[in-house]
Amino acid sequence: MILFLDDDPNRAAITYQRWTENKRSNTIWCTTVSEAIDVLKNYDISEAYLDHDLGGQSFISSEREDSGMEVVRYLESLNKETLEKFENTRFTIHSFNIPAGAVMTERLQKLGLKAKHVPFGM
Repeated sequence: MILFLDDDPNRAAITYQRWTENKRSNTIWCTTVSEAIDVLKNYDISEAYLDHDLGGQSFISSEREDSGMEVVRYLESLNKETLEKFENTRFTIHSFNIPAGAVMTERLQKLGLKAKHVPFGM
């Protein structure tokens, strides 16, 4: 299963158009952090695409609970055995918020997870 966290329906539509039918049919699109965390808790995720700036706003603080950083904080809160569930998950941070995207990527990598920052459309 693939997780796609982004509150912009246009970006979701562009992404879905670029992907194969198989990839689209195995994707869960989330628009909020709580939805994304629920998906991480309840599904085996092979890929996760995470945006930082949610709620229709740009360049929000990473301290906010409604930013994509909250997903990273959730993963950081897991014990080692639970975190192992994500050892083969590929995380792509697609935020245009370059500083926040870089920090999200760095913190995921520090957990031993496969993560890269590729701003949307690049």
